[in-house]
Amino acid sequence: MSVSEQAQPRRRSATALRGLVFLILVLLATAVIVSQQRGSGAYLAEFSAADPDEARHFVAGLMVADHARAGLPPPGPFAEQYRLHVPTAPEPARLSLFHVVSGGWMLALTPATPAVLLLPAVLVALLAVCAGWGTLPATGPLPAVAVGAVLSALPLLREAAFVVGLELPLALLGLLAALGLARILRRNRGVVAFALPAGAAILTAPAGAALLLLPPLAALMGGRALPVRRPMLAALAVLGALALAVNGMAGARPEPNVPGLIAAGQTLRSSLGLLLAVCAGAGFLFAIWSGWRGEPEGRAMVPVAALLPAACCALALGAGRGEPLDALVLLAPALMLSAFGALRLIGLIASGWTLIGGLAVAFVFLLAAMPSLLEPVRKRAIGMDGAAEAFLARDAAPPVAVVAAAPPGDAAFAAAVAQRDRAARSFVVPAGTRDAAAFAALLDQTGATALVVETRPGANPSPTSASALAALAATPERFALIGTFPRADGQGEVGLYAVRPPPTAPQDPTEAIRALAHRPGG
Repeated sequence: MSVSEQAQPRRRSATALRGLVFLILVLLATAVIVSQQRGSGAYLAEFSAADPDEARHFVAGLMVADHARAGLPPPGPFAEQYRLHVPTAPEPARLSLFHVVSGGWMLALTPATPAVLLLPAVLVALLAVCAGWGTLPATGPLPAVAVGAVLSALPLLREAAFVVGLELPLALLGLLAALGLARILRRNRGVVAFALPAGAAILTAPAGAALLLLPPLAALMGGRALPVRRPMLAALAVLGALALAVNGMAGARPEPNVPGLIAAGQTLRSSLGLLLAVCAGAGFLFAIWSGWRGEPEGRAMVPVAALLPAACCALALGAGRGEPLDALVLLAPALMLSAFGALRLIGLIASGWTLIGGLAVAFVFLLAAMPSLLEPVRKRAIGMDGAAEAFLARDAAPPVAVVAAAPPGDAAFAAAVAQRDRAARSFVVPAGTRDAAAFAALLDQTGATALVVETRPGANPSPTSASALAALAATPERFALIGTFPRADGQGEVGLYAVRPPPTAPQDPTEAIRALAHRPGG
């Protein structure tokens, strides 16, 4: 047996051992994050309690799971019928890869809140472990462990673990694409490690097309042409065609959004703190320097550094929503560059102290993470879950609820009803912005048997809530209060009222609700 043949079993054993260690770290991190979810109140809060779009993403995944349970009927008619019951359900063309994955997750587990939130917990654990794993070749084990620990402790990432959204999978897939490109630079072969996560990111959101910038940016910042040039060009051509198709189906039109980019940068700066932000800037420059010099550390960190301008380009072209979670895609690469920059800055002062430098970086990182651990991150209920349970507990026919609330509130109520009403008997109708007379006509037209009103005295009342309160004051004999459900923050409540339908109310509200759904502005 030759030496190369003898080395193959050892390489397989080493690969299997690394895979086992990686899996153990992910499971440990997931267990920690699940305990944080439980302590934060996330299992008692509604979807969209913290993020306006969360209920929409949950309903999209739930629709995919229900479509599979129904035996995969034609998706168009199924989605149209589904939207009659849950108005926030998207059209099939607007479903993303993440919605399909979350639908499969709910199909395998349940649509209960703890089971649904286990998916973002796993994604956060993967992001933290992959960030530390990708830092290892450039910094050694101690700073790499510190990167994973500090990343999982930052409030922004802990908040992402409580929310069902696209920012977290995009951040993970972007980091995996950068690490895959670094692997290509180290081994001079293979494009699948980059193309697979980049393609998944494009299928997750139109903003994933920004990852097409990674290879040219890495070549420019690293001062060398990429290896496997022809396969890489072919992969970029396929990914470009995929990005054009996804953006065309989603109707995405890039619009400059420099304030959104500035807001994301400010969120990143406040999340890292001044010291780590300075180290990240130094790490960015050191990555370019070592890349041009052809150092192994440069091949590991240049793609990570290239991820920052690629993500900034996507944010500047309107990929963000103006929410703090927009900065999530920048967080992991910035922290990895912080560790690399801190180690290189120490190397400028004292060379040859590899172990001491790694200990110093780990100590500084963990010390900088202490204030983040002391900052509580909570997800507070907004009262819609209790109202949905009380609505479904009533034996009213037809079960139609008109919701008068701000957009996050009515989406949260619709998601709570869909989560519990597995037979899809109930109808949820958003009131929209109507005056009192049009609001009363909506109740008559749909034959509503329940009215949900969100009131927040300490905030500006929404026009929808004002119309509902005016209708309540004008015809109090039509309404009977079932119960009130306060917000966890004490800033308002949700009222559930039984509605007395008129004699002309339809016994089956399906056609009336379908007509409202197809009416402009309805």
